[in-house]
Parts: sequence; structure tokens; C-alpha cells
Amino acid sequence: MKFLQTELFGEVFAPESFLELTELVIINNSGRYNNVRLWRGQSNIDWPIHSGAYRKLINSKPNILENDIINYEESLIKQARHKGYGKLYGNEISDSELLAKLQHHGAATRLVDFSKNSLVGLWFCVQANQDKTGLLLGVHTNFVGGGIEGVLDDRDYSDLTKDLSKYDHPMFIETPVVSKRIAAQHGVFLYSDVSGIKSGSLKLPKENNANLSIAITAKLKLECRKILIDCFDIRNETLFPDLDGFSNANSTNSDSNDMFRW
Repeated sequence: MKFLQTELFGEVFAPESFLELTELVIINNSGRYNNVRLWRGQSNIDWPIHSGAYRKLINSKPNILENDIINYEESLIKQARHKGYGKLYGNEISDSELLAKLQHHGAATRLVDFSKNSLVGLWFCVQANQDKTGLLLGVHTNFVGGGIEGVLDDRDYSDLTKDLSKYDHPMFIETPVVSKRIAAQHGVFLYSDVSGIKSGSLKLPKENNANLSIAITAKLKLECRKILIDCFDIRNETLFPDLDGFSNANSTNSDSNDMFRW
């Protein structure tokens, strides 16, 4: 197995084939009984893991503090509810559900997208910037706090963000299926207060083997992308099963052959 030295994530694994990558994903080196990780793919390994809210605010202010994120999100939630977006099938949804809904429709929040499915994370790593080395990150669930898988988290915003600075790990949240995208992508979220670490605004666990960082080279991206489409039916059309996703898959920037596998 080769390794790659990176500026943001230190020394990371650099598999040379899909099979090598699969071995890394399934081998449990965490020292814990289970081998459950949450996965995030980024198409460029030189990108820090910043939340959308952090990236939005950093454009107008050089030093983003936790209160900046809180003030922004509280305003976002109030505006969204005022416009009627805080209801689903006539029922009021929680602040956490609303943030997730806004996130999946393109709004910037502190929530950082992860997937319970490593192959979905891999897709988001390989589907763009195909001339760049990407990152597949797996965070072991034994080293995150917050909510519980499959259990409704209906806290309001103040409870969601209370005392975040006391913790040196990210918080987990899994909302009900407020959109087809969340279901298709096995979508969950990690969040934290604003981190000062080099890898980005999201806090990552500090324990050994809590984070599995894998470099996906440009060459490996091509191999993985074809395997994901041909063998697992993982592609934009299946991960974005709504009108916006369908339209985007048929935009001027898409390959006309991508809509069909054979």
C-alpha cells in the first residue's frame, strides 16, 4: 500500500486500485468491536473540510467565530419559517430537520454532509475535478457525539448548539427523510463549533485510527467512477432522484451518455 503526504490531513493511504481501496474500507483498524464509519468524499484533497456556513461567511470576514455562525443560522431559520419552509405535509418540523432540508436544497449551514455508505462518499470524490487527487474520509462512529442512528432528533437550535466548545469531536445528526436525496444518499450530518485545526472548520476526532483518510488519485478516480456506475448503479441520476437532480443530469455541462448505462 502506498501513502501520500498531504498538507491538511498528514500522511494518508493512497490505494492504486478499487480492490485495494475496498480492503481499506472493510478492514477494522479502529480497535473497536464494530467497523461503522461515516463517509465523506471531496474531489480535491487540498480542500479543507469546511461547513457551507463557514465558507459563506469567510468571503466577507477573515476570522469567523462561533457566534458568527450562530447568528447567521438563527437568522436563516427565522427567514425560512417566515416563508413557510418549516412545514412538511402540514406539520411543523424541528430546527434540525429544517436545517437539513435547507442544506439539501443548497443553503449554507453548519451541517457537513456525510453518508453511511462508503460507495456514496466515493462517488462525490470521483465525480468532479477528475484531474485532481480527491479525499475519501471515514470517521468512526465510536468517536462522534450527538444523536443516535435511526432516532428522531427534534431539538431546537439552542439545544443543538449548546456547549459545543466543550467537545473535541463532531456531533452526529440523522434527520427523518425530509427529501428523496437524503434517502438515496444514506445522508447524515456531522457538525461542531468552529474548529481552529488545519483540516477545516469541522472538528475531527483526535483518537488514533478514528479517521480513515484515503487519497483517490486522478487515475483511480476514472476506474472507480466506471465501477460505481456499471456495478453499483451509483451515479447522479440515482443519488439525486428529484426534478432538480434530473434537470442537472441533463444540463449543458453533462455528458449525454451518462443518463444510460447500456
